[in-house]
Amino acid sequence: MPSSQPRPHVAGPDHRGRLLAGRYLLERVVGLGGTATVYAALDRRLRRRVALKVIHPEHARGDEQRRRIRQEARMVGLLDHPHVLPLLDYGEEALADGELLAFLVMPLLDGISLRELVLGGAVAWPRALALVRQLLAGVAAIHAAGALHRDLKAGNCILTQRSGGDHLWIVDFGLAKARRPGLISLAPRSSAGVLIGTLPYLAPEQARGRAVDERAALYAVGVILFELLSRRLPFVGAEYDVLTAIVERPPPSPRALAPGAGIPEELEALVLHALEKDPAERFASAAVMDAAIVEVMRGRGLGEGEAATRPACLGSDEAKRSLAAWTCFEYGRAREMARLAARLDPAWSPLALLMSLVPDR
Repeated sequence: MPSSQPRPHVAGPDHRGRLLAGRYLLERVVGLGGTATVYAALDRRLRRRVALKVIHPEHARGDEQRRRIRQEARMVGLLDHPHVLPLLDYGEEALADGELLAFLVMPLLDGISLRELVLGGAVAWPRALALVRQLLAGVAAIHAAGALHRDLKAGNCILTQRSGGDHLWIVDFGLAKARRPGLISLAPRSSAGVLIGTLPYLAPEQARGRAVDERAALYAVGVILFELLSRRLPFVGAEYDVLTAIVERPPPSPRALAPGAGIPEELEALVLHALEKDPAERFASAAVMDAAIVEVMRGRGLGEGEAATRPACLGSDEAKRSLAAWTCFEYGRAREMARLAARLDPAWSPLALLMSLVPDR
């Protein structure tokens, strides 16, 4: 899971300082959710930093709730892919008040979400395609394991750096659904008026509360690609307006929304194909969508290799925005962009330190 700065509050009980299973010392909060809190922790046995997803006790009281938590651990444990965050351990611990503390142990990632990347500035379309190809590789592995993630979004895609290049991880399987016999779904069954997933990324059939298959995940991948290219979601506004637009309205043109991004026409056509209302009109599988991306890249003279994920200088755009904000006396944004640059490439750490010393006024 991604690492971040300590946060002053947590949703649910605060377990910072607690030692779980006699080995995991919870140090700081790195993620908050409705059913769980993610902590950065020290594994005292192996002397390494890890992330612990600690389920709030009220979500682990009933037998069915506990079964779903164990199923999440089992499902993620079956996945072995370089673009799916692995599960290192699972445990349960009884508290003094009789409550059960269930937790999943994962690697602690030093990175940012794709959502943070988009908020930091424009993403060049070749880099966006390289990132989405990694995402599709992870999605294909999830589908091959007989599961549906059901909450693919930019916030659940974590970007780290490996060997000087981008490396993407899919995280958070709390809403996953098993399609293989013998496995149960992790999330409660949807009922009338209840949507499973994050609204802007829901496929039309998902928004209608209908059964979904792998093509709903490819719609979500299309939304993420749209977001990387245009720096906004296809449909924005109040919940009802977004829900109606997902079901009824065609998405806007990414080229029109980002006229200076140089998005090729054939790439826009690919994105809009992924966002078709009818699942039968979308890409049939992650492999088919990936092949279409490769064709776009070849048509524009780009190779398929890992080098496509390597910007000329990681964090340089963010560093430029930090300095530009500083010259405009926007010190808060200057600090934010400098921190982002440093997370993309530690070489920018001196800039982040310098900006941290700039007063607010």
